Amino acid sequence: MAIITISRLTGSGGREIATATAEALNFQLIDRSAMDMVIDQQFPVRTEQLSRIKKDRKVYDEMMRSAIAELAAAHNVVILGSGAQFLFARVAASLHVQIVAPLPYRIARVMRTAQVDRQEAEKIIADRDREKETFIRTLYGKDWRDPAHYDLVVNIDHFSNEVAVQIIVRAARAKGIEAKPVELPPQLREEILTTKLDVAQMADLEPIEDKLPEFAHQSEREFARVMDFYRIRWQYEPKTFPIEWDENHNVVKAFTPDFYLPDLDLFIELTTMKQSLVTKKNRKVRLLRELYPDVNIKILYERDYKNLIWKYGLNNGEENNGNGDEKMKIERRENEN
Repeated sequence: MAIITISRLTGSGGREIATATAEALNFQLIDRSAMDMVIDQQFPVRTEQLSRIKKDRKVYDEMMRSAIAELAAAHNVVILGSGAQFLFARVAASLHVQIVAPLPYRIARVMRTAQVDRQEAEKIIADRDREKETFIRTLYGKDWRDPAHYDLVVNIDHFSNEVAVQIIVRAARAKGIEAKPVELPPQLREEILTTKLDVAQMADLEPIEDKLPEFAHQSEREFARVMDFYRIRWQYEPKTFPIEWDENHNVVKAFTPDFYLPDLDLFIELTTMKQSLVTKKNRKVRLLRELYPDVNIKILYERDYKNLIWKYGLNNGEENNGNGDEKMKIERRENEN
């Protein structure tokens, strides 16, 4: 997978260049007009809920960052604007491009494309560039005009759009970005997870209260909410396993895992305690594995819980892409270790 980010001064024609670059490379174009669709793909939130969440600008901006990052980790993309040059600054499989042009060139182009006079064109350019500056400084604390943030700066006053596209395509191939995997930095992965959990809480996707089971602990309710949010089927305490018997073969100890995820054939036992305090629970799980080797079970500590949610959040569409079996194998390998 590869990422090309294109930032542009207003009136420089960056949108047309980004569109042509995506077509030339057969990459997916992500721009502002496609942002809601991208967010819908990564956050299964009903339309009326998404409209409410969008009113919180900070949360919406984080949703946008998260959705772009997840899509870019799975597809070849050209991203126009949105501060993507900073979002993916540490990703090796990326090329960051800035499209610039002298102010007279930009004024003339805006006058022509927007059918406005010179004064109005100057205002449009000043307002939009100011909006970009505020957005980037608020989200990243950076100066988006600084050429040091880019691998390639193209002055479109010196080239046609067609030549500019050729330059970008050759630069991408020379850098070899398509041959490198998109590896998101750990901090970005953590930010995406945090955003997903925040949105899950805001989205109010719990089942109807009278249909909910009686959870033994609030953490179980929260786990069920997040599973529902990401459309992962679950069952609560569906089966009890005998693990110790007396000399008369009477069951003296049994173990009931908290959740069962049928799509993965995986039992989940949650714990909010520190790992050093869960010796008894570990022993029960170890006995269950010894007595029932065909049963897949995993204890989720807080750390494991976050990793599991991240895995499903990032690969939300894997089953539709034919990778569901591989995801199951990953979980089973974890349980066998």
